[in-house]
Amino acid sequence: TKEPQTYALHTYCPDEGLPEFREALKEKIAQQNGLTNHDVMVTAGANQAYTNCVLTLLSQGDKCVVFKPYYFNHVMAIQMTQGNDAVVVGSCDDHGIPDLDWLESALQNDQSIRVVTLTNPGNPTGVSLKRAVLQQAVDLCAKYGVWLVLDTTYEHFDHINANSVPGVPFAGFPDEHVIHIFSFSKGYALAGFRCGYVVLSKEGKLGTEAYKQMLKVQDTIPICPPRISQVAAMGALSAGRDWVHNKVNTLDTGRAAIFEALSPLAPIMGGTGAMYVMAKLPDGMDDQEVARQLVEDFGVALIPGSFCGFPGWIRVCYSNLPPKECQIAANRLAEGIRKICNEL
Repeated sequence: TKEPQTYALHTYCPDEGLPEFREALKEKIAQQNGLTNHDVMVTAGANQAYTNCVLTLLSQGDKCVVFKPYYFNHVMAIQMTQGNDAVVVGSCDDHGIPDLDWLESALQNDQSIRVVTLTNPGNPTGVSLKRAVLQQAVDLCAKYGVWLVLDTTYEHFDHINANSVPGVPFAGFPDEHVIHIFSFSKGYALAGFRCGYVVLSKEGKLGTEAYKQMLKVQDTIPICPPRISQVAAMGALSAGRDWVHNKVNTLDTGRAAIFEALSPLAPIMGGTGAMYVMAKLPDGMDDQEVARQLVEDFGVALIPGSFCGFPGWIRVCYSNLPPKECQIAANRLAEGIRKICNEL
């Protein structure tokens, strides 16, 4: 693979990204995700990749499915570009598994649904969906002729290897109606560089035409992804997946501490994927008020579930601090949960 030209960092690059970086990404997705004969478009993070998908795939009056608890930026991307009526919200059970029976009924009864979104491993659920669940979603979308957008930002955080197949550490789906989103923000900790990429099949006209139209979106929003971010990401990519896994393994201590802190609550969701755990508060508790109290009175921050369409729950991240400091935060969280719950 050619080295990127660092002397031209101040200049535009092709809309779809640096050619040498895209070639490196194609090699990566073939080896690590089992996706061959696919095209790659580099974006300013996974959020822009998803917005590209929304703007490319949805026309006026079309709708997109998300499952609650959802990643709020997905919902906002749909709302800002298509309006509130374009968001169709399904549910997950208390284990973070999307209700695919509901999805089939929705696809049968609403022909305006053109896109289904799944995040795996999940934010905010912290759940790695098993491949059989994903395959069912892939098959349903094929059956009803709709797109499936798989946001796999947390591909390196599949703690139970739910998505690995022999020879492929995190397997995607080669079907031409499936679009994959990847990111350098999490596994390589390059969040501030804003570097993601979207992957579309070249097997048939469906993906090829979508890529062609998406280039128009790309040229309108960022024009092109920043060169310096791509150079940094290409260097990170050369470190290899094992380097990332060694870093991911350091999360075990914090995850265990957070589970212990949340143990008075039930049910608890997550821990199998990404870097999150969700827990249900006792009935009648306002999750936003609990979040405020935990910040002001106990010095620990989390996200209310209502921000993710899941009121009465809280989402805790265990990756933002080194293990020792995460233990301190977990102790604060445990104290806060005990005192707040005892006030009921």
